[in-house]
Amino acid sequence: MSNLTLEKVDCVQNTPETPNLPREKCNYFQITPFNPETVSTDYDEADRLYFENINLETVLDIYQLESSSGVIISMGGQTPNNIALPLYRLNVNILGTSPEMIDTAENRYKFSRLLDHIDVDQPAWKELTSIEEATAFCAKVGYPVLVRPSYVLSGAAMNTVYSLDDLANYLNQAAEVSREHPVVITKYIENAKEIEMDAVARNGVLVGHFISEHVENAGVHSGDATLILPPQDLDPETVRRIEEATRKIGNALNVTGPFNIQFIAKDNDIKVIECNVRASRSFPFVSKVMGVDLIEMATMAMIGKPFTEYPPVTIPKKYVGVKVPQFSFSRLSGADPVLGVEMASTGEVACFGRDRYEAYLKALISTGFKLPNKNVLFSIGSFKEKVEMLPSIRKLHALGYNLFATAGTADYLKEHGLPVKYLDVLAGEEEDLKSEYSLTQHLANNLIDLYINLPSSNRFRRPANYMSKGYRTRRMAVDYQTPLVTNVKNAKLLIEAIARHYSMNVMSIDCQTSYRAVILPGLINVAAFVPGLANPDSPDFQVVTKASIANGFSMVRIMPVGVDSFVTDSQALRTTQHNSSKGSYCDFNLSVTATSINSEKVGLITSEVGSLFIPFNHLAGNINKVATVTSHFASWPTNKPIITDAKATDLASILLLASLHNRNIHVMSVTSKEDIGLIALSKEKGLKVTCDVAIYSLFLSTDDFPGCACLPSKKDQEALWEHLDSIDIFSIGSLPYQVAGKNASPAVGIQDALPLLFTAVSDKRLTVDDVTSRLHDNPKRVFELHDQPDASVEVEFDRPYVFQGHDVWSPFAGTTLKASVRRVTFQGKTSCLDGKMIPDAPKGTDMSAHRLTPPPQGSPAVKDTLPTSPRPESSLGRRLSFSATPLQRPTRFKPNAPDGYAPSASGDEFVTVAPMYPYPSQVSPSLQQLLSQSSFKQKHILSVGQFTRTDLHLLFTVAQEMRLGVQRHGILDILKGRVLTTLFFEPSTRTSASFDAAMQRLGGRTIPVSTEHSSTQKGETLQDTIRTLGCYSDAIVLRHPDDSSAATAAKFSPVPIINAGNGAVEHPTQAFLDLFTIREELGTVNDITITFTGDLKYGRTVHSLVKLLQFYEVRVQLVSPKELAIPDEVRQQLILSGQLILESMELTPEIIARSDVLYCTRVQKERFKDSSEYEQLKNVFVIDNTVLKHAKSQMIVMHPLPRNQEVCEEVDFDQRAAYFRQMKYGLYCRMALLALVMAL
Repeated sequence: MSNLTLEKVDCVQNTPETPNLPREKCNYFQITPFNPETVSTDYDEADRLYFENINLETVLDIYQLESSSGVIISMGGQTPNNIALPLYRLNVNILGTSPEMIDTAENRYKFSRLLDHIDVDQPAWKELTSIEEATAFCAKVGYPVLVRPSYVLSGAAMNTVYSLDDLANYLNQAAEVSREHPVVITKYIENAKEIEMDAVARNGVLVGHFISEHVENAGVHSGDATLILPPQDLDPETVRRIEEATRKIGNALNVTGPFNIQFIAKDNDIKVIECNVRASRSFPFVSKVMGVDLIEMATMAMIGKPFTEYPPVTIPKKYVGVKVPQFSFSRLSGADPVLGVEMASTGEVACFGRDRYEAYLKALISTGFKLPNKNVLFSIGSFKEKVEMLPSIRKLHALGYNLFATAGTADYLKEHGLPVKYLDVLAGEEEDLKSEYSLTQHLANNLIDLYINLPSSNRFRRPANYMSKGYRTRRMAVDYQTPLVTNVKNAKLLIEAIARHYSMNVMSIDCQTSYRAVILPGLINVAAFVPGLANPDSPDFQVVTKASIANGFSMVRIMPVGVDSFVTDSQALRTTQHNSSKGSYCDFNLSVTATSINSEKVGLITSEVGSLFIPFNHLAGNINKVATVTSHFASWPTNKPIITDAKATDLASILLLASLHNRNIHVMSVTSKEDIGLIALSKEKGLKVTCDVAIYSLFLSTDDFPGCACLPSKKDQEALWEHLDSIDIFSIGSLPYQVAGKNASPAVGIQDALPLLFTAVSDKRLTVDDVTSRLHDNPKRVFELHDQPDASVEVEFDRPYVFQGHDVWSPFAGTTLKASVRRVTFQGKTSCLDGKMIPDAPKGTDMSAHRLTPPPQGSPAVKDTLPTSPRPESSLGRRLSFSATPLQRPTRFKPNAPDGYAPSASGDEFVTVAPMYPYPSQVSPSLQQLLSQSSFKQKHILSVGQFTRTDLHLLFTVAQEMRLGVQRHGILDILKGRVLTTLFFEPSTRTSASFDAAMQRLGGRTIPVSTEHSSTQKGETLQDTIRTLGCYSDAIVLRHPDDSSAATAAKFSPVPIINAGNGAVEHPTQAFLDLFTIREELGTVNDITITFTGDLKYGRTVHSLVKLLQFYEVRVQLVSPKELAIPDEVRQQLILSGQLILESMELTPEIIARSDVLYCTRVQKERFKDSSEYEQLKNVFVIDNTVLKHAKSQMIVMHPLPRNQEVCEEVDFDQRAAYFRQMKYGLYCRMALLALVMAL
């Protein structure tokens, strides 16, 4: 299906808070789908949907109606690409790859030349216009070949031809093979593997790519092929060559956005079949399997927003995705269900597995394919495929399947010792008594569970009235719903998959989502606040632990302070333990509170608690002076942590006290800029200090709750984010309870925690590692907590929803969050699913007494042992819905490696390797090489007769490079420090300005000489002027009315002379650009008809162009008044070369209809001595829409300009009007010429 996206307004700036989705980065956009079904599942992603046929008029109407700022054409099918150039020529802003480069990829001539230039191989091909030519070409390259009409795209009407008879059969069926109906014949390489490359580039540089392999050999349309990713059978050398070729093609086309290349590979030799500068049908499959959103990357590249290049790919070690086609042959009466070069599938299904066999089996079953129970029928045509299938058939026999086969196949299998029952299509089966041998009756009675039919005759699509036995049985299999396989590679893969006896149980890799999901270890809340902690029979303990486990916390450290009760002695501890004995839903760890008088009492219960808490800023029971708790530092065991919530000067005193006693100290609930700064400084100085920050402090401030003094100010909050590397742990604490106020639920703040943190991950303010380290790794290490190997929490994020808070108050109710807790596993069992407790969920244990071995004296500070979290920028694409280890990608530059080398490995690894190529310099190496081989260097450019076809090929190749260089850099420094003089004795706009612009684009300078104010007005000769100017410049561009002026100037000039027109004789640089224009517009200069009209007598541009056309196979028509007929010398050249097919004094509809190029010229008033004769001839030919209605849709109208009345302005709006594009081509051509002549 074809989609075309129109973006209405500019996108907002990309900030850490801006969502990743391109939809959310754009304020407003519309999609124009060709088919409503295309957007049936995600219609709400666009602000506006237009269900219209995608054509030029419709798109222009919508573009103007919506005041769109740009159009993205690369996200649909072929249709948008077909109108890319017309849209571009009508000044529509096309985002992404230039439409001119899209046309280069679409035009077979241009793309073939491009591949040759960058040294990338391709199958031999040719467009032919006669049966004789087609026969000769096939004899030259050898059979088989692919034959198709020239005017069709993709695989439509394509046929594989294996012999001269097949070729004649196909061509005879065609309505006509002629110049109007040519055929394209391509060499077909048998037994080659087809490979897909899906890539994204920015300014020609690859930023992401993935390689997929086809199961079937080349010759099956990519839409019908079975795709495997990561590829399993590709040689690393093949992969390296494919990456190299992709880099070259992306660079040559200057791709920005998505593109797809189809390769064929055989014996490590690769050839390019096709390049589509758009997202292919495999893009969604690749993105889903690898967990990298290529479409998002491509969109960001096209709209110029930053993104992560080659984002890390996280997939399990045993993980493969397979895409299979979905056919609808049962609904297409009479259709032959075989795979070929023409697409037949109507859908596709993809599944995942631990290997390709499991994934293939799952995908096949998903299409409705039924696995065989016992009876398998074989009908194998070619001997080669019989040999190839034999091991697989043996495997089926060993598995206990009953084998059936047609005559030839049955004989072959019996010869190799396999028991097989013979079946065949019997004549007169209705009356035949031997139904046990009837293949058709077995199929009709559903006695066959699987039919493997491998036709050897699938080499030509026969007429519908021809029905072979194989076709009849294949059709019966479809009609009677018998599973059918018609490709040998698919058959082998299926049999191997069956033989492996997969259980088909649902696994974690079977499901993927558009959002990310991670499985984390059981998380730890180091500050769980229980309001009625030590109140007798308080239910708060159960409420807190139940909420904790439901929201991902499998362990909690209970704060020893409640609202009005505290654990300060053994009695309070016993009350707390009693409350916990009523049922804890997660493991917990108790602490004791320090007071100014309980240092001795605390010593009695140290073995039953995990830590000592010194409160300064709690709801009640706080310490007033640091000095009163000094005794606790001396008496508390050194292997158990001390915790405090001290702030400001109290914090400084506590840190000093801890330093003096060489004790570890943990500061909880840090909220101010000064405190976090002090802690960061203490860490730098080597103090054994760690800290935690309440999650609410990171997301709420006094700006949100002005009356809540316990929250940080906005500046304090910003400081916390800035010092994130100094924060060891995230906690919940009592802050949510304080924000909620009186009568708050004990569970307040718990259900918010992970959704808030992972929303920050989604917004790229945090990473998954940041959360994991601060809610599991660091808490476990700081407080020496026990392992929980059977605990895990599954979190889904990047999935926006409106948070409600359920029965517990939350300040974030009604806010859009992007994360939620999906599943919590505790003690190896699911405890909670989607926030709801499982009825028989396991209970937790009091782990307060658990201790690790006391650390040795002089152990390093905690700061040195805790890992820091630098928060690297996370992957742009969506992650997979499972936890896995990222594949390691080599560094971009490998020491001692050859240039352009990209290390690859077999299996999964190579798909994530970024190509190791340096970014292109302003002047590409290929351009430097071309300039170094210049045959133009320091030569005069006087006449087209100086040059060969090889010279023209070099000039046009350099012009292409110039075009690409200007698009990328604007200015190239090839001629920096060089000076060009332009000397025009006749009026000129285009030639003089284009040489001036060309020189400046090349980094040089120009000296335009005004002849009206030069010494020529004093009588200075041309040769003296040239000698003078040669002293000041490195080359001179000269236009002069004298026919011999160019030769005279060259005789006396010390620097190269470039002839910009010498009287009525020649204009070589105009001829160069005219030829370049034809080449770029039509793709080739061969096998076309060029019609010259107007002033052919004085038209020096025509004279020069005709001479250059001698190198090409063209047909020329001359149309002019008798008085302005072409000179005899030029006419004789055309006659001798056999190119002149017509001379006329009238421009008839028949002449126009034959023309591929209509080259118009101005009747030049300055050439006439008699003005009345000029008036009589000036408007003898006028090109308007009435004339062009007879022309071909792809012809072009050219004019060297300036024009008078010979081309009406109404023609300017016709897509065939190329004369203004001709000027643009002239810039690149003259840049190339100057560089070739003047470059060092």
